[in-house]
Amino acid sequence: MNALSFPSDTPSFCASEPQQDSLPSNTAPTSHIRASKHPSSFYRLCWTVLCERWAAFMLISTAALMLCERFGFSPADALHLLGIASAANYVGSLPGGYLLDQTTDPRRGLGVSSLILLFGYTILSLPYRPALYAAFVLLFIGHSVYKPSTQRILAALYATGDSRLEGAQVLIHLTANIGATGGSLLAGIITLHAGWSVTYACAALIMSVACALLWPAHAVSAVAERSPVSALEQTPTDNTPSMPQHTRTIAGLALAMFLFTLSTAQAEGALLLWSKDRIDRVVLGFEVPIAWFLAFPALLVLVLAPIQLALLPRLKSSISPNRLVALGLVAASLCFAVLLPTTLWSGRVSMVWLTASLSLFVLAELLVAPLGLALLIRSTPPRFVGLVTGLWYGAGALGYFIGGEIGALWSSWPTRNVLLFLTALPAVGAVVFPWLTRNRPLKADRIAP
Repeated sequence: MNALSFPSDTPSFCASEPQQDSLPSNTAPTSHIRASKHPSSFYRLCWTVLCERWAAFMLISTAALMLCERFGFSPADALHLLGIASAANYVGSLPGGYLLDQTTDPRRGLGVSSLILLFGYTILSLPYRPALYAAFVLLFIGHSVYKPSTQRILAALYATGDSRLEGAQVLIHLTANIGATGGSLLAGIITLHAGWSVTYACAALIMSVACALLWPAHAVSAVAERSPVSALEQTPTDNTPSMPQHTRTIAGLALAMFLFTLSTAQAEGALLLWSKDRIDRVVLGFEVPIAWFLAFPALLVLVLAPIQLALLPRLKSSISPNRLVALGLVAASLCFAVLLPTTLWSGRVSMVWLTASLSLFVLAELLVAPLGLALLIRSTPPRFVGLVTGLWYGAGALGYFIGGEIGALWSSWPTRNVLLFLTALPAVGAVVFPWLTRNRPLKADRIAP
C-alpha cells in the first residue's frame, strides 16, 4: 500500500511542466478524465476519517446511557456534561487550528491528534470515574486538532482553483456518515452483549487502524501526488477575489454554519421529543422507535451523497457554490415550514410529515456542510486554513448552544410560533449570505469609463 504523503502548503512545480496554452488540442479529453481523479493520499485520508468517525460514534451513540448506567450520573447531569463536551470539541478547533498554522507540515497535526484520540478511547475503557475525566480531556484535545487538520490537508492536496475540491468534500462527508452509521450499529451490539469496557476498547482498536494508516508518511513524494492537470488549475485568474471579499465570504460561511447547526440541534433533540407526542409511529402493528428517526438522516445521506457527487459538475457549471450554500439554508428553513400544517390538528399526524422535514434537513446538510467547507478553503490563504477552519467549527459550537436555548422554547411557546421562528432564521440567512459573498467590482472598475 502506498504511504500517505501530502504536499506542503505552497508546492512548487517544475518550469518544464506544460502550461495551459501549450497543451495540444488532442489531450483535452485525457486531461478532463484525469482532472476528475483524486490523489491516492486523498483516499487514504478518507479511510482515516472513516475510522475516526466510526470510533467517535461508538462513544456518541452510547455516551448518555454510559454516564448514567456505568458511572451513576443523573440523566440531567449526563446531558449537561455531554453538552459541555460537544461544545468544547467545536470551540477547541479555534486554538487547535491556530496551532496547526504554526507548523509547516500539514500531516503532523493529523498524526498527533489521532494518537491522542487513541489514548483517550483506551483510557475510557477503564471502569473508573477519574479515567472518565482523563479520557474526556484527551478526546477534547484530540478532536480540537483533528477537525482543522483534515481541512488543512485538503487545502494542501487541492489548489484554490482545483475543480475537484467540492467533490473531495462530498466524498469526505459521505465517508464520515458511513463511519457514523457503522459505529452506532456496532456499539449497540457490543454494549448489549459485552459491556462498556469492550465497547470502548473496540473504539480504541478502530482508532489504532487510523494511526496505522498515517504511519508511513514519507514514502511518496509530494510532487508525484499532483498531476499536470491540477497544476494547470492552480493558474491564477483575473477575477481572483480581493482580501476584503475573502473576509466577507468567511464571515458569510460562519453565519451559514451557525444557522445550520442551530437547525441541527432541533433535528437531533426537540423534533424527536415533539415526534414522541405528535407522530403516529405505528406501522402494521409495529411501533417505530424514536431513535430510528435519528438514524434516518444518516442513512439518507448515504443514498443522496453519491447522486450529489454525480451531479456536482453540472451543478457547479450552472449554479455558483455560494448560491448552492444559500439553497441549503433555504432547505433548512423549509424543514421547519413543512411542519406548520401539523399545528392545525390537535391529534397525532402521519410520519410522512416528519420524514419530509428530515429529508429537507439532509438536503441542507449536503449543500451547507461539504460545499461550505470547499468554499471556505478557496477563500482562505494557506497559512490561515487551520485558524479559519477553527472559526467554522466555533460557529457550529455557538449554533448548538443557541439551538439548545431555542429548544427550550418548545415547552413554553406555542409550537406554531416556534416553527415560524425557526423557519425565519435560516431564511434570513439565505438572503444575507449571497449578499455577503457576491463579487463586488473593484473601485477602479466602478470609475472606469
